[in-house]
Amino acid sequence: MNTWLQLNNNKMRKLSVFDFTSLDGYYKGVNEDLSWNRLGPEETEFSAGNVRSGNTLLFGRVTYEMMESFWTTPDAMKILPEIARGMNSADKIVFSKSLKKADWNNTIVVNGDLVDEVRKLKQLPGKDMTILGSGNIVSQLADAGLIDEYQIMIYAVAIGEGTPIFKGIKNNLSLKLVSSRVFNSGTVLLCYQPE
Repeated sequence: MNTWLQLNNNKMRKLSVFDFTSLDGYYKGVNEDLSWNRLGPEETEFSAGNVRSGNTLLFGRVTYEMMESFWTTPDAMKILPEIARGMNSADKIVFSKSLKKADWNNTIVVNGDLVDEVRKLKQLPGKDMTILGSGNIVSQLADAGLIDEYQIMIYAVAIGEGTPIFKGIKNNLSLKLVSSRVFNSGTVLLCYQPE
């Protein structure tokens, strides 16, 4: 395990999810379409604040490759400079059976069993962790009871079809609402913890 994952922090690491969804429950549209996800000024500032938190970011391979392909570009620095700086400087872990190395700075690849590896990471001292996107990972870790908080940003748009945010969960997921926020655009942020 790389030493940058281990800080002098005695508490158990918290694992949260930050994801967005359409009003009809999809986190991505048909053919991975995310064009409907448009950040307004308030959502941009909230996202920048999340990145400034310093959490270690967790991804599956597909989300990792999509994120890397955007956040490392000059366009990302031009359009969303604060978020781009945070994404590029953040510590990142990508879980993949097929990916052998990661080119995005501060990234390690973990090829072992997802649930076992995350359980171990939570026991290590270090930064809290946040899963971005990565619906398959979210579903597996939700089923294993390893997620401490779900931050779900619901956009005021219906897209008709796509991939549901909790596609593939095997167990009912009972959550309690711990906070909420309504943005001027009509976007709603709901924060849940397991009951």
